[in-house]
Amino acid sequence: MKLIIETGSFGTEWAIISDRKIVAEAQTEVINPYFQTRREISRLVRLNLPDSFFHKKYEKVYFYGSRCGTEERKKKVEQSLISQFKAHVMVDSTLLAASRGILHEEQGIACVLGNHSGSCHYDGTKITEKVLSGGYLLGDEGSSIVLGRMFLSDVVKSMGPADLTVDFYEHFTVSPNKLQDMVYELKEPDLFMADVAIFLKEHKEHSYVRELVKRNFKEFFARCVMHYDYKNLPICAVGHMAHDFKDILEEVAMKYGSHLVKAVELTPMHGLLKYHLKHPEV
Repeated sequence: MKLIIETGSFGTEWAIISDRKIVAEAQTEVINPYFQTRREISRLVRLNLPDSFFHKKYEKVYFYGSRCGTEERKKKVEQSLISQFKAHVMVDSTLLAASRGILHEEQGIACVLGNHSGSCHYDGTKITEKVLSGGYLLGDEGSSIVLGRMFLSDVVKSMGPADLTVDFYEHFTVSPNKLQDMVYELKEPDLFMADVAIFLKEHKEHSYVRELVKRNFKEFFARCVMHYDYKNLPICAVGHMAHDFKDILEEVAMKYGSHLVKAVELTPMHGLLKYHLKHPEV
């Protein structure tokens, strides 16, 4: 019996698998070791997960998530889950979840486009190369946070369309002369930028929004995909930006001489479970 966990921008998906079938599934809040302490993660798990999940004997627990790039953060998640389930825990990235969940045993390029972004080359078994995300200050091209930042930059410089700018100020109840100070005073400005991207999604048919998303995806391809043999390898993408703006992502990919031959998924969990059911030896 194994426990598979995948956490994304908006929540965490849990599934118990045994004898090549799914036994139980659940959803909880996001697990993020960048912001949460070991105790906070343990408390979130204990209070949100159904009791039945704690009454099983697991052979292994697999955790896939972003912000697990350092040994310190991996250890934080590992220790928290060990304390809850008393089992061997493997902590890995959302990129590996995307690779296993969509590419399975096929070589290709896996991309994550959610609140943050990332890309890697997958050889059908493991990740062999990846481009560092850089975070929203130094990178995260293609992400919702960067999309929100791009729009805010246009708004403070009076470069955004008048109709959308008015709607923005009304939606977030902030005045033009206070916007910049408000953003810089926020403890977590990246989360506000992600909220701005949700606002833009509600206006996704607006020509300005489509061009902004296109610029964001072009930067992602230029800086995070062209490092690989992208014209000769299948490309897959997961995350709400890839899902919500799939047509624009496909258009940009074609302009770069590539194409998304694998389904763009909101989360990789469905395919990830198929992978683990097919490969019980992993």
